[in-house]
Amino acid sequence: MAMPDLPQVLTLDACRRRGMTDRRVRWFLESQRWQQVFPRVYATFNGPIPLAVKQSAAVLYAGEGAVLSHSSSGRCWRLCPPPGKIDVTVPYPRDAADQPGIIIHRSKTLCADDVHPVFSPPRLTVEATVLDLLPRCSTADAALCLIADALRWPLTTPASIRHALLAKPCTRWRKVVLEALPDLAAGAQSSMEVREMRLRRAHGVPVGRRQFTRLADGTEHLDDFDAEFRVHTELDGRLGHDRGRDVFRDMRRDNRSELEQVRHLRYGWADLFDRPCEVAIQEALIYRQQGWTGKFKRCRKCPPLPSGL
Repeated sequence: MAMPDLPQVLTLDACRRRGMTDRRVRWFLESQRWQQVFPRVYATFNGPIPLAVKQSAAVLYAGEGAVLSHSSSGRCWRLCPPPGKIDVTVPYPRDAADQPGIIIHRSKTLCADDVHPVFSPPRLTVEATVLDLLPRCSTADAALCLIADALRWPLTTPASIRHALLAKPCTRWRKVVLEALPDLAAGAQSSMEVREMRLRRAHGVPVGRRQFTRLADGTEHLDDFDAEFRVHTELDGRLGHDRGRDVFRDMRRDNRSELEQVRHLRYGWADLFDRPCEVAIQEALIYRQQGWTGKFKRCRKCPPLPSGL
């Protein structure tokens, strides 16, 4: 049973400030009108406790200056799946003991600018959350996918991410992300897409529109689509290409390109790593056949160019 004049979560100190005695608080708990979420933190209702209430309780338990961080903040920003435990960061030298369901982090650099000014319970900004999550990425591709996810929504900007990274020189994957930011801002969503975009630019091949939504209902996305020359390129290897689940979706997408008289190319990791210049030459030839008149930039690793380039 909820009490309408009370917030959903209260600490014992907050109860005392409201004039409640400890005995009164125990009565609410023993009568099962309230329930303890964490030590000295109570939900003022019975029944299941929603995640948002647990998060608020975790922040209140951790004390003044505490904020949702790491995977918990990442989940709030839709950057990662729900974590098994609630991550909370407190400013150094404050501390709080871990509890079942809570992981307490301490930070010497946490400041007001790192905390979003609107949301409750308080959470880190997108940029500060990204800096928390990057060290947990096991590969460069995972790091770049994290940044791509942050940029996909209107949550932050490449300039803001860059500013945050420059302020934290010891952040893992910092150099990789800083180098890839221009391509991620242009729509690349993995290290594979970044590599392919750089390959095109190095050889003078046009770059289409990344993550182009072709169907009006938003259910079909093309990795790269150039409307001017009608060229569609797919890259197998980034997150989202699950062969067991998506093979028929990919077939329908590729067949639609053929029906719309769009030239179609598909590459994988082996193509971009083992024979990148061959990929660039093939892309240039397709563009040439579609009316492109630009100059192909041959590098020292390129094989002899075929006629037409």
